[in-house]
Amino acid sequence: MIGLLFSGQGAQKTGLTLDLYQSVPHYRQLIDQASNILQFDLPDLLYDQEQAQRLAATEYAQPAILAVSYALNQVLQDSVDIPAFGIGLSLGEYSALASAHNIDFVSALRLIQKRGELMGKASKQHPGVMVAVMKSSLPKIKTVLATVQDLGEIGIANVNTPKQVVIGGAEKPVTKACSELTAQGARVVPLRVSGAFHTPLMQSIQSDLNAELRQVNWQKGRFPVYSTTTQTEFTPANLTTNLTNQLVSSTYFAKTLMQHQDKLTAVVELGPGQTLLSFARKVVVGVPTYRTDSCADMQAAVSALEAMK
Repeated sequence: MIGLLFSGQGAQKTGLTLDLYQSVPHYRQLIDQASNILQFDLPDLLYDQEQAQRLAATEYAQPAILAVSYALNQVLQDSVDIPAFGIGLSLGEYSALASAHNIDFVSALRLIQKRGELMGKASKQHPGVMVAVMKSSLPKIKTVLATVQDLGEIGIANVNTPKQVVIGGAEKPVTKACSELTAQGARVVPLRVSGAFHTPLMQSIQSDLNAELRQVNWQKGRFPVYSTTTQTEFTPANLTTNLTNQLVSSTYFAKTLMQHQDKLTAVVELGPGQTLLSFARKVVVGVPTYRTDSCADMQAAVSALEAMK
């Protein structure tokens, strides 16, 4: 069984997948289709270095990554057909659901464009920061967060691996928490994000996102996609509720992936970069990993997966 990992926001980097766009007709057709749907020049956003700052903005990064992830999956599926399941990191769950056909590509792009706009709005109304914490444990981090909650909103945003936890919230409590954690021997790394996602600072847009989600005609997927907030499979019956809650809930990538480690033969990241592969290597040690964001990497992934059939 292949684990398909769908990249989250922050994975975007100018220039990635350019050779695929130039030489793989199906990939180019899907990116151009996304441009028409989103009504902005997606290739220009993805491949022009002068657009890097715009690409990093939430309202552009989210639909851009979804389009790239979906197109990469389609190119992969054009070449190899093997049993798989999907796991996405935050935004990546929408990419996974589109790739599994729980939602069609056009609707997914419009939905995630709206989600990005809402999250950008919430970030401006309720500014926040996110910090990755290493060399500590989840219980210790939770204990420290409990001591600074009187300073403002703060929470556990992502548990990416047993040794990497992301916290987020208002700047004052996060800064204090980082000081305490550093004093305990932890390493803290500020993340370049525009808001504190998966924290209470996103509550102001939950009802608006829920309204958008309720308009979607959710379908049964062609392969299972697992929520990193509930660690259970998404279904048409729970998608609206789970994705509404996901906005302010902690994500548990490591825990979700580890549930499937006994049946894993390989993991493939569908999206720009290999952030999720780096997490996977720490969680399911020894399982082969493949990225897909260039012609060479895509061909290597296809050849390896074909050999496993």
